Amino acid sequence: MNCKKNIFISCTVVLIAFITLSQNSNAQDFELAGIKYAYYPKAAIKDVSENREISFHEFNAFVNIPMKFKNQKTGLVHGFGYGFVEAAFNNSSPDEASKPKKNLHAFYYQLRLVHKWNEKWSLLVALKPTIASDFEQKLSSEDLIFQGAVIATRTINNKLKIGAGVVYGAQWGSPRVLPVVSINYKNDRHSLNTLLPMDIKYTYSLFPEEKLKLGLRYTRNGANFNVSGSDMAEIDKINYSRANIGVLANYKLTTILRIEAFGGISTGRKYRFVDFDNNEHDFDSKAAPFFSVGIVFVSPQI
Repeated sequence: MNCKKNIFISCTVVLIAFITLSQNSNAQDFELAGIKYAYYPKAAIKDVSENREISFHEFNAFVNIPMKFKNQKTGLVHGFGYGFVEAAFNNSSPDEASKPKKNLHAFYYQLRLVHKWNEKWSLLVALKPTIASDFEQKLSSEDLIFQGAVIATRTINNKLKIGAGVVYGAQWGSPRVLPVVSINYKNDRHSLNTLLPMDIKYTYSLFPEEKLKLGLRYTRNGANFNVSGSDMAEIDKINYSRANIGVLANYKLTTILRIEAFGGISTGRKYRFVDFDNNEHDFDSKAAPFFSVGIVFVSPQI
């Protein structure tokens, strides 16, 4: 019993230490694990002679394991995740063979380090190697992509934190370097968390202990996959990006369990197929509704 109690106490101390460090660079809740699902219904593809549409089902599961350094100023988190995408192409033909579906998979490991320099400054460094493929042939180096970020944050006062840095990621489809600015502001029940130009989220908290949060969000996301299936024999890579704008609701079922919902309009939906000769074939689809739901284990409020 004493052994189990000591293990529990040690894990709790590690978690609290990491949460305290994380809150210096990001005012949002620290997510320990979760499952999320998103659905993008059929949207008409622009500038094509046939009536063609595309839709997406997306699933994501992840777990984060926090650790601490002895100096009490540095926190480390190991993250593991899996993502699944089903892309379906539709047209007016009754022939099902002309309506292909493509299943895409991504496995990633994410290493995040948060270091508190002093009471005002903290630094976040993240590295995220990802295997993204249709897994229809043996894996190669082409299936591996690296993403990462370096962001420095300054605490202005107990309500406002501002940061800046660079991100290398696939939010616009193919991986690229982007300068970013973070703003984390909380005043009473109002919260604003941004990572410009990729994400803006405003929430207002309701009920005792702020169990329900309602708000608005803009977020940009994308992905890059290596493909090798016979159904797309001439295509080497697929990448896509979109901007989602809508309303969100987060509700805490318990101190550590939260359900999430986000829905609205998905616009700026761009797709790029790259063949083996590096020729790019670009197209986009019309704006259309979307929704996502999830259940997440979060850190308890300290």
